[in-house]
Amino acid sequence: MLRLVLSLFLLSLFVQMSAQLAMHDTEAIIDSHSYSMASGTEVPVKLNRKFRRDAARIALRMSAGVEDLRFQNISISQNKIEEIFFILQQVYLSGETGKAISRCNVHTFPNPSIDQFKIIFDNTVEWAELLNEGISETTNETFNDLLDEYDLVIENHEKWTDEQDILVVRSSAPLNMAALANEFYNIEGIIEIDLGIPDLNGNDIQFKKTNNGWEIHYVLTIGGSLLQTTKKEHIWIFEVNPAGEVKFLSEEGEPIPGWMKCEDEGKLTRG
Repeated sequence: MLRLVLSLFLLSLFVQMSAQLAMHDTEAIIDSHSYSMASGTEVPVKLNRKFRRDAARIALRMSAGVEDLRFQNISISQNKIEEIFFILQQVYLSGETGKAISRCNVHTFPNPSIDQFKIIFDNTVEWAELLNEGISETTNETFNDLLDEYDLVIENHEKWTDEQDILVVRSSAPLNMAALANEFYNIEGIIEIDLGIPDLNGNDIQFKKTNNGWEIHYVLTIGGSLLQTTKKEHIWIFEVNPAGEVKFLSEEGEPIPGWMKCEDEGKLTRG
């Protein structure tokens, strides 16, 4: 009887684990075997670095639809970053249009924050003694532990008011800075944390789920239209299926000014 109960328990555990794995697989952006074979050797190193930042931000945006980022994990799913990174590489390698987009410097708008924030703090607190002496260190154990745990550095220290200063804290790897900021709010003397999200809109890369995979919009904001109610945009639209195959769908919006030099050899992108 005991053996039967144990067998049923193990079977139930196996079924639950299988269901969880299946759910994880369905959440994959593209088939794992597709992006695992990508070398990316044809993509410039500098551009790959930008693509990785874009991928981290897009992955974090996908999580934002589930729950407020402040209450999610500080780390970003590395699997999703790699999958999105692969897609961005594939679009670039898909043809001249993909390369033109990169020459236009179209990357993700810096929202959400993935690498830095500003801490406004009371400069009279005891742990700010070294900072007040021009040394980029604190004597607060919690503050220092967070710096060590998440590989953060105090990049800059500036005066704000007579009683308040600003610290710029930067991470070496992409992180959910909104969630990380919550940890610092628990420290005495910290008044406010600014995630540095711009008020104005700009270039962006947007992922939209479709029945065929993902629809990707590359949005180029034209000229000085950021202060206008109606933005002037030029948009390229691609589709990427679960196998990582890229299909160019359309190009629309405002004509791109010639001075932006998005096209190779000085050619203008058609409007």
